[in-house]
Amino acid sequence: MVIPAIERLRESARTRAVGSLGLCFLLLLAGPSRLAAQDNVSSLVPASADHGCPATRETAALTRSFPVYRLLPQESRDHEPWVTSAADALSVGTTPPDSWAQSCATQGLLSPDSSELKRPLAPSDLTMDNVPRFDQTETEIPRWEFLERHRLLITALVPIGGLVAVTANSLIGYDTDHGFQVTHEGWFGANTTNGGADKASHLVDYFIVASVFEDAYRILGHSDKAAILLGFGSALAAGVANEVSDGFTRHGFSWEDLAMDAAGAATASVVSATHTRDLFGMRTSHLPGSTYTHDVYSADFKLSGLGRRLGVNLGPLRWLLLSVTYGTKGYRVSPPIEKQRLVGFEVGLNLQQILNDVGVRRNTWWGYGLHLFGDYIRFPFTAVGMRYDLNSGKWQGPNSGNYD
Repeated sequence: MVIPAIERLRESARTRAVGSLGLCFLLLLAGPSRLAAQDNVSSLVPASADHGCPATRETAALTRSFPVYRLLPQESRDHEPWVTSAADALSVGTTPPDSWAQSCATQGLLSPDSSELKRPLAPSDLTMDNVPRFDQTETEIPRWEFLERHRLLITALVPIGGLVAVTANSLIGYDTDHGFQVTHEGWFGANTTNGGADKASHLVDYFIVASVFEDAYRILGHSDKAAILLGFGSALAAGVANEVSDGFTRHGFSWEDLAMDAAGAATASVVSATHTRDLFGMRTSHLPGSTYTHDVYSADFKLSGLGRRLGVNLGPLRWLLLSVTYGTKGYRVSPPIEKQRLVGFEVGLNLQQILNDVGVRRNTWWGYGLHLFGDYIRFPFTAVGMRYDLNSGKWQGPNSGNYD
């Protein structure tokens, strides 16, 4: 009697042991899946950058869409002991503990940055247009709701107006008694008609034309990328119209001029696309007259942009430009004088930065009008430098380049 009872007790003990081992085995198998689920959900739940608390609305939305396993508090990473029941640890779809919710609410109220948590981060907040740019001052534009409201119509009229202007300049300003002709003018050679000054003029002029067209399209509400493309296309179309019109004048159609037009427009587009208007620019100075003998065309490096990017206060040095220039003397001049082709290196005044510093910004219509002159015109006697005469192989200067 005793022996059978002992056998039954042993059998019952073995059964309970096997059951316990099986339960442990199942828990071990289920553990990784629970942890994986926790990791996946925790990566989807938005959290406060400062306190690790989930955003209320986003958390509620996610708990309705996904099975949420209760997570350890952030403080548990330092391996401090904490106690919870097995049923609570394995519960699915439960809400966070009241203490956690109260803590998050309190932290949100006391955080100095709580204003940033009032709304979720929108995808538009991550666009490049919202990232602070070094060239922001140089790319400011005025706004007019009327223009933006009629964007489609005015977008079509802008290039048409440019084409009409350049065509009228050729057909009205010059003799058109003969038919269409093509002229091969050459580039920057010593024996060309203007010594290459006309080519430098086309390069710089169409840098400016493309930049102004781009600003016009941005004023109409186009994105930066669209404005750059439209500005380049409109400038190139104006260059073609200009040369075709010149074909009916004594100048004739010049492939060299058209190539320089395209190069100038492309340079402006590259500068804008790389957000480096604060560093690079070009200025023209075609003074009234029948020759280029007093003109100096410059490609500029702006010290103000360099200081801004380095985070250095340059003081008055921010009002200066470092420039490479080109100009000619003596071509088509009467009485004849020595012909010179001058490559210059000079320091000049940055009128654009000076206007900004006295409060004249490009974001008003009158300010933008003044910047058209300050940003793109090289006024005589506003720079000094040394110039190398390609014809004689001699240096000249220091001088201002225009009337020296």
